[in-house]
Amino acid sequence: MAESYDFIIIGGGSAGCVLAARLSEDPDTRVLLLEAGGRDRHPFYHLPAGFAKMTKGIGSWGWQTVPQRHMNGMAIRYTQARVIGGGSSINAQIYTRGAAQDYDDWRQMGCAGWGYDDVLPYFRKAEDNDTWDNRFHGKGGPMGVSKPAAPLPICEAYFKAACQLGIPFNDDMAGERQDGVGYYQLTQRNVRRSSASIAYLNPNRGRGNLTIRTSAQVLRIVVENHRAVGVEMPEGVIRAEAEVILASGAIGSPRLLQLSGIGPADHLAELGIPVVLDQPQVGANLQDHLDLFVIAECTGPHTYDRYAKPHWSALAGLQYLLMRRGPVASSLFETGGFWYADADARSPDIQFHLASARGSRRGWRPCRRAGSR
Repeated sequence: MAESYDFIIIGGGSAGCVLAARLSEDPDTRVLLLEAGGRDRHPFYHLPAGFAKMTKGIGSWGWQTVPQRHMNGMAIRYTQARVIGGGSSINAQIYTRGAAQDYDDWRQMGCAGWGYDDVLPYFRKAEDNDTWDNRFHGKGGPMGVSKPAAPLPICEAYFKAACQLGIPFNDDMAGERQDGVGYYQLTQRNVRRSSASIAYLNPNRGRGNLTIRTSAQVLRIVVENHRAVGVEMPEGVIRAEAEVILASGAIGSPRLLQLSGIGPADHLAELGIPVVLDQPQVGANLQDHLDLFVIAECTGPHTYDRYAKPHWSALAGLQYLLMRRGPVASSLFETGGFWYADADARSPDIQFHLASARGSRRGWRPCRRAGSR
């Protein structure tokens, strides 16, 4: 007899971790969470600045785009998480929300319950905010949300420059207004990353009805009589009595659907995949935004770049261990803001970041003096 659960969740990223925690609150419900990546044991997953090592290597699938025709044939590294917690375990911990106008537009288009006033209580419920407890923020939730612990003086110069351009300072870009520049809040608690794995899974790993498997690659979704009834693993089939929940991200989810025979029939036939359901939209129309860099030379050592040298790195480690300060305590991109590229935009349509260090992005070259973004 095949192994079975009530709910099988494919993908242990941000959505999968939350779903696993919430569904397993019912002790009579058996929940299985499957993650293709490994555990988040390495220190880089927990140190705020550790994300700089995550754009390639541990915690990532190592994918890149095909050469881009309108970018001189450049192939761009496309970081997608391969670890429990998903993107929340490898990102720069910037806590942002969509613009309130966007949620209200969804409601106007017929998505009942998705207006900003509808979703705001859930934002508040998720937060354990170290600064605010008001209409826009909450305390006591599973996810740590904090102000930056290690900003540099150059950040204040950045704010001053923005104000000279007519962009005001905003103390809370996840509050009443999004537009302006300021310090981003971070998904951290006590100057450590607060990923979905840490916030939602770790407190609930002792539940007898919750099974979490890492390094568990799903081969396909099993469909019988037009209904998803389980998943095929290398070791066999696991059946779902209630639902199979696909939460594998913008790349992983359509990929697995196509491998399961759900997608454009002609393309699946070319690949020798039996067609279960002809859905031409699956795997189509992926759109992503460009990340554009402006690199400037500073007047002195105003960034964290000097800590790349071994003796400075050792000092940075001591700073973090003893005082929870310094570059290790920084997410490196915690300063920035939102503004309008199009004067007629109804909500901010461009986002800024100031880098506190050069980082490891492809194409960045050291300046004679530490640079900023």
